[in-house]
Amino acid sequence: MHRLFRWIAVLCAALAVAGVFGQTKEKMIDRISAVVDNEIILESELLQYMQFNAGSQAALEAMTAAQLDSMKKYILDELIAQKVLLAKARADTIVIETRVVDNELDARMKTLSDQAGGQDKLEKYYGMPFTKLKRQFRPMVEDGLLIERVRQEKLKDVKVTPGDVQRFWEMYKDSMPKLKDGVRIAHILLQDTLSDQSKDEAIRKADSARAQILSGRMTFEDCAKRFSDDMGTASQGGELGKTNRGELVPEYEAAAYLLKPGEISQPVLSPFGVHVIRLDERQGEKITTHHILFKVVPTAADQARTQAIADSIIQAARAGADYADLAVKYSTDLKTAGKGGDLGWFAPIDLPVDFKAAVDTLKKDDIAAPIRTRFGVHILKVVDRMYARPISFTEDYDRISAMALTKKKDEIYSKWIDELSAQTYIERK
Repeated sequence: MHRLFRWIAVLCAALAVAGVFGQTKEKMIDRISAVVDNEIILESELLQYMQFNAGSQAALEAMTAAQLDSMKKYILDELIAQKVLLAKARADTIVIETRVVDNELDARMKTLSDQAGGQDKLEKYYGMPFTKLKRQFRPMVEDGLLIERVRQEKLKDVKVTPGDVQRFWEMYKDSMPKLKDGVRIAHILLQDTLSDQSKDEAIRKADSARAQILSGRMTFEDCAKRFSDDMGTASQGGELGKTNRGELVPEYEAAAYLLKPGEISQPVLSPFGVHVIRLDERQGEKITTHHILFKVVPTAADQARTQAIADSIIQAARAGADYADLAVKYSTDLKTAGKGGDLGWFAPIDLPVDFKAAVDTLKKDDIAAPIRTRFGVHILKVVDRMYARPISFTEDYDRISAMALTKKKDEIYSKWIDELSAQTYIERK
């Protein structure tokens, strides 16, 4: 139950952007579908969620009237539950820390960019600069985190006993699907330590571009279109648009806030590369800027140095060193390093292409030869493997226990939503 709501609560960002900014072939009707406390649910919002759930506008149009009515009622109920929990979170004065919102926002924007095929394609689809899209998106991400936080607080102490697990097994064992092939992998990610030579080359390019602009041989916009490595802004002449303090990387902002309107910075080194920045306007803590980005490209020597470190880590792991400890010490993937590099379970077909070939023939606890992707050098380990078979109460007790716990939480959650809804003003239009 409430599968859609849980998806909304955890991944609201991706869907919310589609719901608010996505375009359909026909103009949407902006009527109110429901009022929940001080929140409203618009007809356009409901239709967008229906389109997403159906998979496409064409699939939605192919449904019968009865199917559409059923889907509309289900999704409206889920959206109302979302608003009810949001009202509860605000009533309980729950606050999400700024850094948590920032991290979640960055992760969701990266996911959206990857799904769109790049930041430039994302901007083209929604018809606005990345920075503006990000600002529009932020309140939705914060609301989603508030909803998930209040739900977690309610369910954090729910547990199942061995008796609960046994009863769940007896009730559902005949309908449980077979386990499919799966592989659990971990990685240690090494990013190239860039030499002064690499940085100097990017700075040289930035100096050259700046000189052409200052001499009048090229406009800033033309230079950005021709040379910038930021594919999301190059086609717009390097326009980043208006941003608030704290939205851009510190190195960029430190330089930009020192400029006068119309002034062009010296080359500025940041984690993204080397920038040439033009300040267009400043209003208090808001600035409007253009930039030209020159990525710092690792030299062959930089890459060889990273490869040598990877080889030494593999040698240590195969000699008995704890892989998880090595991940904590060396991995630059901060999201997984503290978990021993664990990336979780994958169906073999769903593995990233680069990873699939590396681990396809490996057994449990095997470590692959290092592979290089656009993110850096990965040292992959097969933590576990699972082969297709019927589920077993003895072998898969932990899995069955988790399923029983999920069912119990769903039941408690559903009852709680009903209780909260009875205490909340709800009007369906």
